[in-house]
Amino acid sequence: MYPEKKNAAGTFPSPDDPSDADHGITADRQEVKYRVDGDRLDELLAALTLRLPRHRFTGEGANGLPDPQHFVSTIYFDTPSRALYRAACVDGDHNVKLRVREYYDLHPSLVELATDPSQIVRYQPWVWLELKTRDLDRATKQRIRLRKRDVPRFLASADRAESADGVDSAAATGGGDEAARAIIESCRRAGEPLSASCLVNYRRFSWQTSDGALRVTVDRDLAFFAPPADLWQREQTLLRSTLGPVRGRDAGGLVEIKHRTALPAWVAQSLTSVAARAVSFSKFVASSAAVGGP
Repeated sequence: MYPEKKNAAGTFPSPDDPSDADHGITADRQEVKYRVDGDRLDELLAALTLRLPRHRFTGEGANGLPDPQHFVSTIYFDTPSRALYRAACVDGDHNVKLRVREYYDLHPSLVELATDPSQIVRYQPWVWLELKTRDLDRATKQRIRLRKRDVPRFLASADRAESADGVDSAAATGGGDEAARAIIESCRRAGEPLSASCLVNYRRFSWQTSDGALRVTVDRDLAFFAPPADLWQREQTLLRSTLGPVRGRDAGGLVEIKHRTALPAWVAQSLTSVAARAVSFSKFVASSAAVGGP
């Protein structure tokens, strides 16, 4: 794990600086999704690698070791009545999701040198609390950076607040006041308490242009879990092997293309060559159904 380095204000500096290409692609973009069968995925990965730079986090706490395998654990939130899930089922093109994302890397090449399994894992000491809003093919994402253990306190403060300005936001450690206020207001509009409802873990491959105008991600081997009872108390990252019984799987590949300018013709050609199918697949809906039923 990486050491925590705070700034003068006592918080983690956010890597979402406006000068960072990542900021533009996460703020407001067009977003389309495709499904690719598992036996065609390697062909697509090779085509993307030939034409696009691989995307890798290089900010504070970045993993500098070569050839990592990137993984994501995403925790979704819902109300006791499953209001967000039901809304997403009714209208997949217009919905709101609240989630926490944690990223980690595995280094199988270090297995023979490691004296402890944790030595092949690299991760940062924070998670991202994200509010994602979809309107047809337009998607916006606002996020703040927190310690995992501080997520429940932040959401509880949001639920108690009479206004966004009244929230005790001491738990927030990056991302900006505007994003924090948007998340708080979304929690209040839910009308019910929000809590972790399901979790999905997957391996991610990512490419991005240097200006951040185009990002392509491929997620494979999705596995769905109920949130562990000690979810927010865990100091270690949320490795798949520690998440308990698998409630469901999706062994294919999910391709997500995020772009702020016209999509290059070669991308469409690459997708056609592997028989990719446009879909409106939602990890939130799939994992909610696997864990809580339809």
